[in-house]
Amino acid sequence: MGIPLRVLLVEDSEDDALLVLRELQRGGYQVTFERIDTPTAMKAAIAGQIWDIVICDYSMPTFSAPAALKQVKKSGLDLPFIIVSGTIGEDTAVAAMKAGAHDYIIKGNLARLIPAVARELREAQVRRERKQAQEQIKASLQEKEVLLKEIHHRVKNNLQIISSLLNLQAEYIKDNQALEVFKDSQNRIDSMALIHEKLYQSQDLAKINFGEYIQDLVTNLFYSYNVNSSAITLKMNVEEVFLAIDAAIPCGLIINELISNSLKYAFPKRELGEICIEFCSIEANLFTLTISDNGVGFAQDFDFQATESLGLRLVKGLTHQLQGNIDFISYNGVEYKIIFPIKSL
Repeated sequence: MGIPLRVLLVEDSEDDALLVLRELQRGGYQVTFERIDTPTAMKAAIAGQIWDIVICDYSMPTFSAPAALKQVKKSGLDLPFIIVSGTIGEDTAVAAMKAGAHDYIIKGNLARLIPAVARELREAQVRRERKQAQEQIKASLQEKEVLLKEIHHRVKNNLQIISSLLNLQAEYIKDNQALEVFKDSQNRIDSMALIHEKLYQSQDLAKINFGEYIQDLVTNLFYSYNVNSSAITLKMNVEEVFLAIDAAIPCGLIINELISNSLKYAFPKRELGEICIEFCSIEANLFTLTISDNGVGFAQDFDFQATESLGLRLVKGLTHQLQGNIDFISYNGVEYKIIFPIKSL
């Protein structure tokens, strides 16, 4: 028993076809074949059966190798395509190879046919295995993407449930200071939930558009503290920066704390005011986040480094987590400038 081989033989000469088949049998192949010599027959053969290889004469009365090759390519099949011809010249053969033919054999030298067929069958198998592996990798990545989206969605939902529970619990609290603590905790949780919401909505699950995140975060904070946006205006100058979750969460919490402080303390009489946020790159992978307001500021003897404020202590700790540095200025309001590196994604 020979090696099974299904051959689509594009040849108008029955004698030449027999020579090719005899050579294949001599090379150890058990050949199943169909001989065709028209475009219509070629189309039907490709659609109707499975083939291992196409062996094609170059020039026939109603058909040609270039036309046959176009049909194979149009079908999307990855079939070895070998031209066997007695009239093909070197320039024509080179052009056919550039068009996608895998080899060409002169009819007077059929000894080359068997090695060429064996080689092209091996390479076709390698291509099929590579394609299958790529499809498996693609499917695996799609499954992981769906899983990650679901994880971020569930984390966001769970954080929102915690936030809602805090909100319900706050209804039973009469002490204003305790209520402020609950609201601060709720806003911190919401800032993290928003990160996960942005991640599962993002095309790239590894990072989020941080400018969009800041806008949504600050809008939520203005609503949470019942701020009149016509009285206290927000100015933003944020580059299109995409952050991974390990940088986005601490950055988001820092912004949450500093904007919350401005909204709670900078404008005690609800006078007209302005809060500014700037986020931009200084150099490659080094960024600066500046948050300022033109409110009442701090007392002259205020020591930022020794403060007992939980919010500002969190800001310092989160800045350290980002491996950054923070500068504080209190003059005609307050300004916080944080410089930190971001690893390349």
